Amino acid sequence: MDFDPNIAILAVLTSGVGYLMVVSGIHKSMLEWRRSARLCPSCGRVITARVCGFCSSA
Repeated sequence: MDFDPNIAILAVLTSGVGYLMVVSGIHKSMLEWRRSARLCPSCGRVITARVCGFCSSA
């Protein structure tokens, strides 16, 4: 199997375009790096379950 420079250029260009699309989406706030933690509006603690375990048990 021989090395085909056309396939290598195509792979590099496709990866570059994908990277630029991700960076521009993050810059325009259409994408987020990761989801922020959910905070309970009553006590301000981080919610890991469906409801706040601290507020619902009190």
